[in-house]
Amino acid sequence: MGAVLEMKNLLLVAALAFTLVGCGNETERSGLGAATSPIKALLQRGGTPPVLGDPNDPAIRAGIVALREGFQKTGQPLINTSNATLKYGALMAPFGGNNGVATWSSTGYQTASFRDGVLASTRGFGPDLMSSIVPTIATIAAARGTTQRRYSYLDGADQPFSLDVACTLAAAGNESIEIFAKPFMTRKVTETCAGPSVSFTNVYWFDKGINVRQSKQFFAPGLDTMFIQRVID
Repeated sequence: MGAVLEMKNLLLVAALAFTLVGCGNETERSGLGAATSPIKALLQRGGTPPVLGDPNDPAIRAGIVALREGFQKTGQPLINTSNATLKYGALMAPFGGNNGVATWSSTGYQTASFRDGVLASTRGFGPDLMSSIVPTIATIAAARGTTQRRYSYLDGADQPFSLDVACTLAAAGNESIEIFAKPFMTRKVTETCAGPSVSFTNVYWFDKGINVRQSKQFFAPGLDTMFIQRVID
């Protein structure tokens, strides 16, 4: 059942990505065009996207395979992001980096910044993670011990506030996953966190040492975790 739901998430993101193409002119004026134009160009050439349905349906699966092959040919690194609470899904391309933090952008202004695969900040989602103090990916990949995190935000009056949590890492076994119909054998790690006003579990799927192929990561109180997949390296 889990694999079916994840594939349906991918299909939804593929469909939503096509709707974001219409934001192109505003995005280019915002300065994000250079980062996202490969996504827009490919989606505009692609015709009708795969639709929600049975991921085992040969026609649906063929559409996903064709989409991945098109992405692969561009050589453009891509991540797939979605959030169930916000009913959001989009593909993101690289948009610069600073001090070891890599920022990725969608065609609709949203950005997500990562430190070696660990979500560090977001912009354009409404409730945004302004900054954070997070453990290293090597610490998470070790799948043992505890971590400390601090998440910083602005409230409705633009006043800063922070959430502090303590987390416990644990190995969760090996798991085969698919991303746009491409299989990966991964090692799963959970990070269970709790603080005075919030609790959540981050999940990471590592496919090569400390390379994060897929993850579910907390970014704002009251929202589901952000679902992130590395589609094209």
